[in-house]
Amino acid sequence: MQHTPYRIGIFMAGFLVLTGCSSLPRSLGFGNTYSMYGTTQEFLSESEARINGAVIDQGRYYPKSAYSYTYRYCSAAPEQAREDIAEYQNLAKQVCDANGGNMVHLQSGSWCVAEANTEAERPLFFAAINSTEQWADLCLDGPFVTLKVIENDGAPDNEWYLSAMALGYQPYTIDRELVDVPPETIIQTEAAKAPGSNGTWTAESEHIYTSIGERVCLFEKPGRGNLGYTYRGTVQNSANGKVRVLITEKFRGDIRTAPYLEPLEWHNEAYITANASSWFVCST
Repeated sequence: MQHTPYRIGIFMAGFLVLTGCSSLPRSLGFGNTYSMYGTTQEFLSESEARINGAVIDQGRYYPKSAYSYTYRYCSAAPEQAREDIAEYQNLAKQVCDANGGNMVHLQSGSWCVAEANTEAERPLFFAAINSTEQWADLCLDGPFVTLKVIENDGAPDNEWYLSAMALGYQPYTIDRELVDVPPETIIQTEAAKAPGSNGTWTAESEHIYTSIGERVCLFEKPGRGNLGYTYRGTVQNSANGKVRVLITEKFRGDIRTAPYLEPLEWHNEAYITANASSWFVCST
């Protein structure tokens, strides 16, 4: 199933008059190497529940800022909402780390910034996710989950800087008050289920089972607080509903949603045998 990502709207017009009113340098390098907005689209496309939500606008500033993207969907169950929140928070931390930033926790929420807590600090992006217990009238199976991203989409640095402040970013000063780090969400302790891993085969499972030499991956999350690992290799043989794969690579996190590949040490040759439905194709 092909998903069409939601796109951030057109640049705001008339929101801020910027020409000649800013003392900021013309270029401060506010661009991100890895986009939180793009990672959010990948995150949403990973399940039917997430992709079947809608873009909403809860902004206080009109016309709506092109930098602010808010999305809401009905989760499949309360437990799934907690797992989604934990996964998205981990992704935000990964994207911030990948951009060489640090998270600072302000009254408006958590911002990823470069040069944190210095006069050279600059905002990279804002990312937030939460759910509500009052969902029965709106969602049948679980809470509705709301996520928000504030990120520059290519505007000049000084325009983005002023817009970020209007949307909640507070520049560093010695008097700036930080809030406590939000409590960590319960992280799932069971291995994340790949497509078809509920015990029923899919067309992908059938393809993997009958395709010697196919490049496939397996994701597992061994314990609480762990991002998990993705193993990648080639199918060697199959029997009794299971597939034996020669694993040659190991990566941190789930490569289907991670903003970048982070290789980990692995054996020169090692095999993993698992149910065909536990694997997914990862040819590229």
